[in-house]
Amino acid sequence: MEHDLVVLMRWLMAAPRTYIFGGLLRHIINPVAHAEFGDIDLIVLDTATMDRLSDRFGYAFREVSRPGQFPRYFLAKSPLVLKPIQLILMRSHAEAMQFAVNGPQYDIDRIALSEGTYYFDPIIGEASIRYAINNKRAGLVKGPRDLRHFAKHRPQIEQRHRLKLIQKGFAIID
Repeated sequence: MEHDLVVLMRWLMAAPRTYIFGGLLRHIINPVAHAEFGDIDLIVLDTATMDRLSDRFGYAFREVSRPGQFPRYFLAKSPLVLKPIQLILMRSHAEAMQFAVNGPQYDIDRIALSEGTYYFDPIIGEASIRYAINNKRAGLVKGPRDLRHFAKHRPQIEQRHRLKLIQKGFAIID
């Protein structure tokens, strides 16, 4: 099953219209410092990607968003790959960047990877974000955040995220 995870990661890194973010992306950047990650966080721009993940890796997707809600959220599990997927279906590259790069509360999360290209928050910069990821130092973003695509209960989600980071050994820099 470990082999299946490696194959999946390589596939995701090259998959068109697919953005990796969160713990898996920190693992890709520094697999030694971030050996463990709980799930795979993805943004996709079409349901065809979900179909390919189902066909190739056995993932079964379940929508967890309310009817008519945007963006649409899905959870998926596979009997072939032990890591579950949390997937957000969005409409465009711009929306993916608003969510993954311009919205997160910590510098370490303001990055996405799509088709071999890294997208870093241009204000914080690539070097600062890589330094923070490599040294497990999560800095609270001081500037404006684009929260238009986040759930209404975002404060609770961010509080849980902070606790998870602390449990993983991150220093939180307020």
